[in-house]
Amino acid sequence: MAVFLLPKEVSADKTSLCKWQTLLPGPLQQSHFCRMTTPPFWMDDADVQKVIRNAWPQLVHFLSHHPEWVLRKAKQLLPGVALNEIEGTASSHEKVSLVLDMFLKAADVDAPVFKAFVQSVCMECNLPMHLEIVFMSVSGEGQGREDLEGASACFPSTSTRLERRRPWSSPANNNNGKQSKQQRLDSAERYRQLITTSMLQRYGMIRAAEATEPKAQPSPFSQTFVNLVIRQSKGGRMRERGEIALHDTEEHRNTTLRLSELFESVHMGTTKVVLLLGKPGMGKTRLMHQICQQWAEGGLPQFQLIFFFEFRQLNLISRKLSLQELLFDFFLRPEDCPDAVFEHILEDAQRTLVIFDGLDEFVENVQLPGPPHTIFPDPLNPLSISDLFASLCLGKFLPGSTVLVTTRPKIVPDALLKTDTLLAEIWGFDREKVEEYVGYFFHQHSLKEKAIAHLKSNGKLLSMCYIPALCNIVCICLEYLLLHDAGRVQLPQTMTQFYIEMLLTFIGKDQKLRALSEEVDLSQHEATLAGLSELAFKGLEGNKMLFYAGEVPEDVKDFACLYGLLVSFEVKTSNGHTQAGYTFVHFSLQEFFAALFLLTSKAVDGNFLKQNFFLRSKWTMKREARVPFTENCHIFLSGLSSRGCQKFLSSLAGQCDAQVQERQAIIVQMLKKLGDASLTGPRIAELCHCVHETQDQELARHVGKQLNFRYQFRNLRLMPLDMAALAFVISSSHPHLVCLDFVGCPMEVDYLDVFGSCENIKSLSFRSRRCGNEFAAVLSKTLPKIKCLTTFQLAGGNISTPGLEDLMRAFPNCHQLEDINLQDNRLKRQEMIKTTEIFSTVDKLKKLDLSYNKLSVSTVLAFSRAAAVCPNVTKLHIRKDVLIVSFTGQSSKSQRLKEEGIKEERDVPKPSTLILRLQDCQFDSQWVEELAEVLQRCSHLSEIDLSGNRLGDEGCRKLMKMVPRMCISGPLKTHHN
Repeated sequence: MAVFLLPKEVSADKTSLCKWQTLLPGPLQQSHFCRMTTPPFWMDDADVQKVIRNAWPQLVHFLSHHPEWVLRKAKQLLPGVALNEIEGTASSHEKVSLVLDMFLKAADVDAPVFKAFVQSVCMECNLPMHLEIVFMSVSGEGQGREDLEGASACFPSTSTRLERRRPWSSPANNNNGKQSKQQRLDSAERYRQLITTSMLQRYGMIRAAEATEPKAQPSPFSQTFVNLVIRQSKGGRMRERGEIALHDTEEHRNTTLRLSELFESVHMGTTKVVLLLGKPGMGKTRLMHQICQQWAEGGLPQFQLIFFFEFRQLNLISRKLSLQELLFDFFLRPEDCPDAVFEHILEDAQRTLVIFDGLDEFVENVQLPGPPHTIFPDPLNPLSISDLFASLCLGKFLPGSTVLVTTRPKIVPDALLKTDTLLAEIWGFDREKVEEYVGYFFHQHSLKEKAIAHLKSNGKLLSMCYIPALCNIVCICLEYLLLHDAGRVQLPQTMTQFYIEMLLTFIGKDQKLRALSEEVDLSQHEATLAGLSELAFKGLEGNKMLFYAGEVPEDVKDFACLYGLLVSFEVKTSNGHTQAGYTFVHFSLQEFFAALFLLTSKAVDGNFLKQNFFLRSKWTMKREARVPFTENCHIFLSGLSSRGCQKFLSSLAGQCDAQVQERQAIIVQMLKKLGDASLTGPRIAELCHCVHETQDQELARHVGKQLNFRYQFRNLRLMPLDMAALAFVISSSHPHLVCLDFVGCPMEVDYLDVFGSCENIKSLSFRSRRCGNEFAAVLSKTLPKIKCLTTFQLAGGNISTPGLEDLMRAFPNCHQLEDINLQDNRLKRQEMIKTTEIFSTVDKLKKLDLSYNKLSVSTVLAFSRAAAVCPNVTKLHIRKDVLIVSFTGQSSKSQRLKEEGIKEERDVPKPSTLILRLQDCQFDSQWVEELAEVLQRCSHLSEIDLSGNRLGDEGCRKLMKMVPRMCISGPLKTHHN
């Protein structure tokens, strides 16, 4: 039997025992801990060994940062063991692991040595609390003083006293261990309650209750939280350009995550970094608020404390800070005993979540820590914000904690891309969540069903709503339009038009317009809107999203806050003081007003406008420190350059029509020049988005011509709005024929029908393991609408019988289809044989490629039989994994020609000669009779190639006997058999 003891200061108090129980590993938690009133509890040897071995890897990880101490302790406690080879080991982790394995073996053969080592670890090292409890129990620390002295006498410690040495604590604070430990526990609990109350006031139930008071006027941008679509990537890696590539490897398919699952894979004892990517407007910050709210309301029980920081505020800190200053001065200060609370945080780091929101907004560059001697900095030493952030992510501070970082998909520091970093991306909404959000938004209106009906019937409108921030703006405009004239609602067609409509809606409500036919008077707000636009542009110039109160003119502040365009909150400055700060409710809103500034301000000339218009997805070189701060400003500039925006812009520019038209013309000319056949997928998608915003079909045709009417995308996630923009450019290029190629591109299956409006697509190709039966079912409804489709490829997918049947029903209705490629779709034997039905159903088919699917001898024979009896087949080529069937391109019966009154007899093709190449198909002598039977059926063979099989002499003799019965006009090849 083995006795497990807790420290005296804990075991003496039943309440403390219950608190400590939650920190113990599973086997210890399962004991009747809280029912005990005496310190010791009993476990048998098997349980003891299980507890030790479960905790041992975490101890190895912790001590791997202190190899010198471990070696020094081994020389003291294991004097007879040679350590020369271990000392020469380069890896600190391997070195420590080898030494600790020796001590672990000593647990069975020399228990006092093992016990002395564990006691030294407990007394001299700053273990995480959950490890400290386990090993203090094993070592017997907390027993009588005499027992401890006896144990330590045999094996002297490098410490001069038994109290644990903590570099951040003074000796005076350690005189009373019981009082110190209990003070940390109590102070930490009070601090947890303080954070909980603060977060409930900001994000949770208390805030919701206050918002329902009559005096409270909710912002039009107030959003009910709807769960976002989050996808985990197992194959994230850095491209050469320095951007995250979440979709590069098809075998690493994205997995949809629930919010709670972001942290389920967190391993205790190891710092875990969760890197959450998302484009602007996807709801990253709103999601972080939801996490804080969920924790404050009792969710996420694995975390005792949560710290939340926004880089937009951290940018304002110019001086160096210690870790304690960062946590307490720039998040929330404890009401009492800050040193005790901080010590508890350091000890219990594995139950701490630190959130950093908006890494892309950080003005500093995050670098890896310096030389080895600075790997473990003192938590009380001041460091820059960049170094503090890097140290937390790398586990140098708060080892074992969880660090959640949000950022736009742009340059990400190498330090974050460790092997244990979880990469995930926010995809925004899907169709189901759009309907859920709209239902919440219109829950108090009778217009709910009408609003949802408008979304379902308008593909362009629905495509915008997949972006949560834009969905909110669409609902604001839709509500106003439906309330004023539900009978004939004319909705905007582009993102820019919706932002304009939103602004006019706010001002129209203020002017109490009763009908949509009444025009909004912008003249009285001209100066205010000019000031707001200038503020937005200066923010983009200075990479700023947050403004001090003194930077915002009073009239701008009153106007923008009245309509919820700006939101205010407390900002902590470098000296720790607070003052009012303002930020645009959405970053895209700041970009919209910045674009207004560039097109309406008298301070802007043509050259300055050209300097500020560029595609966001430019190829950045490694020498470039950062990519552009803006994300959508060029999209808004493109949208504002449309003819339909001239009146709106002129009213903001003091009726300077000539100035507005000149600047609009500059944007259009620049878009024309940007089209180039060498553009990569991201830039093509972005250029199409800009062109779509202009709604200029002539411009779209020009850009399509510059791109040679070829659109290729690789490993790029296409949102519905991207697909709608691409479809606009393609359809505007009619009658020019277009080639469209997607490789490893995640896209919304429900929105594939947008390509049905593009009748001029000549070649359509999808290559992705994500293409399954659902994808095939939706695509099969779209293919017949593409009237000019001649080449179709769906390769590298994951299709079974239902998906294949859907496609086969669609192919005969594609009357120009000549080439079908279904390579590498994991089709099995029955599915492969079923494809032979295509031979006589697709009028103009010339080629069918089924390579790299499941091939067997019986499958080869089935295809040979089908080819032998089908007069359209000219060649069947099978070799190992390759299977290609060639056709004449004419159907034996053309129903379409009959309907046009053409005599069928003139168009029935005569049987063409058939080339049969069945190489390396694993035919042996037992298959000769079946093979010969197939060959005898064909009356128009011109060549038979059976080389590379396993017929042997016997099989070849059998085959030669049957040759006289075959109708073959050319050679029969049997070499290499």
